[in-house]
Amino acid sequence: MADRFEARGREVLPADYLRTAGGELVPGEDFATKTLPAILDTLANPDALAADASRDRLDLAKDAGSLEMALDTAEAIQAADGLERMLAHQLATAHVAAMKAAAVMGQQLDYADRTIGAERQAACVEATRMAGAFAKLTGSFQAGMQTLQRVRSGGRQTVVVQYNTVGEGGQAVIGAQQHVGGGGRRRKGRGGQGA
Repeated sequence: MADRFEARGREVLPADYLRTAGGELVPGEDFATKTLPAILDTLANPDALAADASRDRLDLAKDAGSLEMALDTAEAIQAADGLERMLAHQLATAHVAAMKAAAVMGQQLDYADRTIGAERQAACVEATRMAGAFAKLTGSFQAGMQTLQRVRSGGRQTVVVQYNTVGEGGQAVIGAQQHVGGGGRRRKGRGGQGA
Protein backbone atom coordinates (compact mmCIF):
# COMPACT_ATOMS: atom_id res chain seq x y z
CA MET A 1 0.00 0.00 0.00
CA ALA A 2 2.83 2.40 0.86
CA ASP A 3 4.40 1.66 -2.53
CA ARG A 4 1.18 2.74 -4.25
CA PHE A 5 1.12 6.03 -2.35
CA GLU A 6 4.78 6.65 -3.11
CA ALA A 7 4.22 5.86 -6.79
CA ARG A 8 1.27 8.25 -6.84
CA GLY A 9 3.42 10.92 -5.19
CA ARG A 10 6.08 10.44 -7.87
CA GLU A 11 3.65 10.94 -10.77
CA VAL A 12 4.52 13.83 -13.05
CA LEU A 13 2.38 16.92 -12.45
CA PRO A 14 0.18 18.34 -15.21
CA ALA A 15 1.84 20.63 -17.73
CA ASP A 16 -0.46 23.56 -16.90
CA TYR A 17 1.69 24.61 -13.92
CA LEU A 18 3.46 27.92 -14.38
CA ARG A 19 7.06 28.54 -13.36
CA THR A 20 7.74 31.55 -11.18
CA ALA A 21 10.70 33.17 -9.46
CA GLY A 22 13.19 31.00 -7.66
CA GLY A 23 12.25 27.81 -9.49
CA GLU A 24 8.95 27.46 -7.64
CA LEU A 25 5.84 26.45 -9.54
CA VAL A 26 2.33 27.68 -8.87
CA PRO A 27 -0.87 26.60 -10.57
CA GLY A 28 -2.90 28.85 -12.84
CA GLU A 29 -5.91 30.98 -11.94
CA ASP A 30 -7.93 27.98 -10.72
CA PHE A 31 -5.78 27.50 -7.61
CA ALA A 32 -8.70 26.48 -5.38
CA THR A 33 -9.66 23.55 -7.61
CA LYS A 34 -6.18 22.30 -8.52
CA THR A 35 -3.19 20.90 -6.71
CA LEU A 36 -1.10 23.17 -4.50
CA PRO A 37 2.17 24.81 -5.68
CA ALA A 38 4.93 22.55 -6.96
CA ILE A 39 8.64 22.80 -7.36
CA LEU A 40 10.71 22.52 -10.51
CA ASP A 41 13.89 20.69 -9.63
CA THR A 42 16.77 19.97 -11.92
CA LEU A 43 14.68 17.00 -12.96
CA ALA A 44 12.49 18.21 -15.80
CA ASN A 45 9.24 16.77 -14.42
CA PRO A 46 8.30 17.65 -10.85
CA ASP A 47 6.26 15.17 -8.81
CA ALA A 48 3.65 15.51 -6.06
CA LEU A 49 6.24 15.11 -3.29
CA ALA A 50 8.25 17.99 -4.71
CA ALA A 51 5.00 19.97 -4.98
CA ASP A 52 4.33 19.47 -1.28
CA ALA A 53 7.90 20.47 -0.42
CA SER A 54 7.55 23.60 -2.54
CA ARG A 55 4.26 24.52 -0.89
CA ASP A 56 5.80 24.03 2.54
CA ARG A 57 8.84 26.17 1.69
CA LEU A 58 6.60 28.95 0.38
CA ASP A 59 4.27 28.76 3.40
CA LEU A 60 7.21 28.95 5.81
CA ALA A 61 8.73 31.91 3.98
CA LYS A 62 5.35 33.66 3.95
CA ASP A 63 4.85 33.03 7.69
CA ALA A 64 8.34 34.43 8.32
CA GLY A 65 7.47 37.58 6.37
CA SER A 66 10.08 36.99 3.69
CA LEU A 67 8.21 35.33 0.81
CA GLU A 68 9.03 37.82 -1.95
CA MET A 69 12.64 38.17 -0.86
CA ALA A 70 12.98 34.38 -0.55
CA LEU A 71 11.80 33.90 -4.13
CA ASP A 72 14.03 36.73 -5.35
CA THR A 73 17.03 35.29 -3.50
CA ALA A 74 16.45 31.81 -4.92
CA GLU A 75 16.34 33.34 -8.39
CA ALA A 76 19.38 35.55 -7.76
CA ILE A 77 21.57 32.63 -6.68
CA GLN A 78 20.06 30.49 -9.44
CA ALA A 79 19.06 27.77 -6.98
CA ALA A 80 19.41 24.45 -8.76
CA ASP A 81 17.44 22.20 -6.41
CA GLY A 82 15.35 22.06 -3.26
CA LEU A 83 18.36 22.25 -0.94
CA GLU A 84 19.62 25.45 -2.55
CA ARG A 85 16.10 26.90 -2.48
CA MET A 86 15.88 26.16 1.27
CA LEU A 87 19.22 27.89 1.78
CA ALA A 88 18.04 30.85 -0.30
CA HIS A 89 14.87 31.12 1.78
CA GLN A 90 16.91 30.94 5.00
CA LEU A 91 19.27 33.62 3.71
CA ALA A 92 16.36 35.89 2.83
CA THR A 93 14.64 35.30 6.17
CA ALA A 94 17.85 35.99 8.11
CA HIS A 95 18.33 39.19 6.10
CA VAL A 96 14.76 40.40 6.71
CA ALA A 97 14.99 39.65 10.43
CA ALA A 98 18.40 41.35 10.68
CA MET A 99 17.11 44.49 8.98
CA LYS A 100 14.06 44.56 11.26
CA ALA A 101 16.32 44.20 14.30
CA ALA A 102 18.49 47.05 13.00
CA ALA A 103 15.40 49.22 12.53
CA VAL A 104 14.20 48.57 16.10
CA MET A 105 17.72 49.24 17.37
CA GLY A 106 17.74 52.61 15.59
CA GLN A 107 14.30 53.50 16.94
CA GLN A 108 15.36 52.64 20.48
CA LEU A 109 18.54 54.70 20.17
CA ASP A 110 16.52 57.66 18.88
CA TYR A 111 14.09 57.25 21.77
CA ALA A 112 16.97 57.04 24.26
CA ASP A 113 18.26 60.38 22.95
CA ARG A 114 14.90 62.02 23.73
CA THR A 115 14.36 60.59 27.22
CA ILE A 116 16.03 60.47 30.62
CA GLY A 117 16.17 58.16 33.61
CA ALA A 118 14.67 54.68 33.60
CA GLU A 119 13.06 55.11 30.17
CA ARG A 120 16.42 55.98 28.65
CA GLN A 121 18.04 53.00 30.34
CA ALA A 122 15.30 50.64 29.10
CA ALA A 123 15.66 51.99 25.55
CA CYS A 124 19.43 51.47 25.67
CA VAL A 125 18.97 47.90 26.94
CA GLU A 126 16.52 47.16 24.11
CA ALA A 127 18.87 48.75 21.55
CA THR A 128 21.70 46.57 22.85
CA ARG A 129 19.49 43.49 22.64
CA MET A 130 18.59 44.31 19.04
CA ALA A 131 22.26 44.91 18.21
CA GLY A 132 23.02 41.40 19.48
CA ALA A 133 20.17 39.94 17.43
CA PHE A 134 21.43 41.82 14.36
CA ALA A 135 24.96 40.47 14.87
CA LYS A 136 23.72 36.88 15.25
CA LEU A 137 21.44 37.12 12.21
CA THR A 138 24.11 38.62 9.96
CA GLY A 139 26.49 35.90 11.18
CA SER A 140 23.87 33.31 10.24
CA PHE A 141 23.53 34.93 6.82
CA GLN A 142 27.29 34.75 6.26
CA ALA A 143 27.37 31.12 7.43
CA GLY A 144 24.56 30.36 4.99
CA MET A 145 26.51 31.92 2.14
CA GLN A 146 29.53 29.80 3.08
CA THR A 147 27.33 26.70 3.20
CA LEU A 148 25.99 27.49 -0.26
CA GLN A 149 29.55 27.90 -1.55
CA ARG A 150 30.57 24.55 0.00
CA VAL A 151 27.53 22.80 -1.46
CA ARG A 152 28.32 24.16 -4.90
CA SER A 153 32.06 23.47 -4.75
CA GLY A 154 31.72 19.95 -3.39
CA GLY A 155 33.54 20.97 -0.21
CA ARG A 156 36.82 21.86 -1.93
CA GLN A 157 38.79 24.61 -0.23
CA THR A 158 41.78 26.55 -1.47
CA VAL A 159 44.20 28.24 0.92
CA VAL A 160 46.89 30.53 -0.47
CA VAL A 161 49.89 31.25 1.76
CA GLN A 162 52.26 33.99 0.62
CA TYR A 163 55.76 34.63 1.91
CA ASN A 164 57.66 37.88 1.43
CA THR A 165 61.45 37.77 1.59
CA VAL A 166 63.86 40.67 1.23
CA GLY A 167 67.22 39.52 -0.11
CA GLU A 168 70.61 41.24 -0.04
CA GLY A 169 70.62 44.62 -1.67
CA GLY A 170 67.04 45.34 -0.58
CA GLN A 171 65.29 43.57 -3.46
CA ALA A 172 62.05 41.84 -2.51
CA VAL A 173 61.38 38.33 -3.72
CA ILE A 174 57.76 37.30 -3.38
CA GLY A 175 56.77 33.65 -3.47
CA ALA A 176 53.55 31.78 -2.90
CA GLN A 177 52.66 28.28 -1.84
CA GLN A 178 49.19 26.96 -2.42
CA HIS A 179 47.52 24.19 -0.45
CA VAL A 180 44.42 22.76 -2.14
CA GLY A 181 41.63 20.80 -0.45
CA GLY A 182 43.17 20.60 2.98
CA GLY A 183 45.69 17.90 2.06
CA GLY A 184 46.78 18.61 -1.45
CA ARG A 185 50.33 18.83 -2.74
CA ARG A 186 52.30 21.96 -2.05
CA ARG A 187 52.88 24.01 -5.18
CA LYS A 188 55.74 26.45 -5.36
CA GLY A 189 55.07 29.89 -6.73
CA ARG A 190 57.43 32.22 -8.54
CA GLY A 191 60.63 32.72 -6.55
CA GLY A 192 59.49 30.43 -3.71
CA GLN A 193 62.04 28.49 -1.68
CA GLY A 194 59.68 25.80 -0.32
CA ALA A 195 59.18 25.12 3.36
